[in-house]
Amino acid sequence: MIQSRHKIVFLGTGVAVFLWLGVSAHAQVPTLSSKELEQAGRYLGAVSCASSTCHGSVKPREIFDVKQNEYFIWSRQDKHAQAYDVLLNERSLLIARNLRLKGKPSESAECLSCHALVVDQKLQARPMDVTRGVSCELCHGPSTGWIAKHMENGWSHEQSVKAGMIDLRTPASRAQQCLSCHLGSSQRTVNHKLIAAGHPNLIFELSYYASAMPPHWTAYRDRRNKQGREEAEGARAWAVGQAIALRETLALLEHRARAGDWPEFAEMDCYGCHHALKEGTWRQRSPRARQGLAQWSPRGFAMLRHLVAVFAPEESAALDAGVKQLADQMAKLNARGEPAAATAKGMIQVMDRIVPKVARARIDEAAIKKLANLITVDVAYLKEADLQSTLQAALALNALVNSLAATSPAPVKNNIKKAIEALYSHVETPERFDPDRFIKQMAELKHYIK
Repeated sequence: MIQSRHKIVFLGTGVAVFLWLGVSAHAQVPTLSSKELEQAGRYLGAVSCASSTCHGSVKPREIFDVKQNEYFIWSRQDKHAQAYDVLLNERSLLIARNLRLKGKPSESAECLSCHALVVDQKLQARPMDVTRGVSCELCHGPSTGWIAKHMENGWSHEQSVKAGMIDLRTPASRAQQCLSCHLGSSQRTVNHKLIAAGHPNLIFELSYYASAMPPHWTAYRDRRNKQGREEAEGARAWAVGQAIALRETLALLEHRARAGDWPEFAEMDCYGCHHALKEGTWRQRSPRARQGLAQWSPRGFAMLRHLVAVFAPEESAALDAGVKQLADQMAKLNARGEPAAATAKGMIQVMDRIVPKVARARIDEAAIKKLANLITVDVAYLKEADLQSTLQAALALNALVNSLAATSPAPVKNNIKKAIEALYSHVETPERFDPDRFIKQMAELKHYIK
């Protein structure tokens, strides 16, 4: 007879989860009561994942396809766990004063919507602790419908998704979830008012952000079970993330344009207006500055145009035309929201065709080299683009060249790292940015594209 070791973890509201290690194939598995089924779609909080036999192990384990130390990594190393604490620092207090907030930023719904897991009280299976920051269920979905079942024999990932789990197995779904905060939506937004008050402008690139995090997931290449999954790291994450990001940028633009408070200057090239007025600055030399009007930032389009040229060339004309029309509509004094919203809606339809084509594309070594070469020779466009578009070029080359160097000797990797760090150094301080120096540094990376 096979003995099973089990532990009962009480999660509140009468929900108990049985966790097995070495369970007999004939062991009885727990089932949700009808009352518990009615509560599916409610939130339990991060502590529901914290058991050492669940995701709270101090050290990684090799029993399942997950390491079981995900909660420990998140709570000790991940910046998402510190997102609430950011609202207590001096910069956040300054932003609150500039915005004339009546209360503290740590009590503001506008701030907490991205800096913590905040849900309606009726969706809380037990009281939520906002001080835990961006915790598990904000990314993985409300857990009452699947937490007691997702480790049972015969229970599928698809069943968990139907019960409220958010599917993050593909780069597209990951990008969509990340961008809900790191770009914004109709419910969450970092607008010009917030940026002017001191909030950092939102800059996102899926591959870079994922690589900068301490991973609490098993990389695709290391997974024993790859069924239903896609590679969601490196060049593929960058490519799909770019497509999703532009689509979501357009959706947010359409929402803002129809909301009545228009134009929204967060959509614009910041340094078109905010730059030193002394003669000879890089911004004054740019053709984009000649009209003396605020210009729409092409940061979401700057790198995607190369992806479309390679993987969906039949869509290039429609995308280019839409971008030009939208830029013309927004670069006008007293620009009206409705025409911009209509153009954005039409471009979303184009992106709905492009996204699956990029997601299905074979991003192999040949494709990576082609994309990297297209970016490094894109001198004319980058000289006219805004600083955020130039930053996206640096992030793109980081993802692409590092993917090529994954199997290279250590000295080559070190040289690539130094070249990319030098590239970033040109864009991290806007007042010292020089397009010519950036392009020269970018050309140096061509040595590693062979």
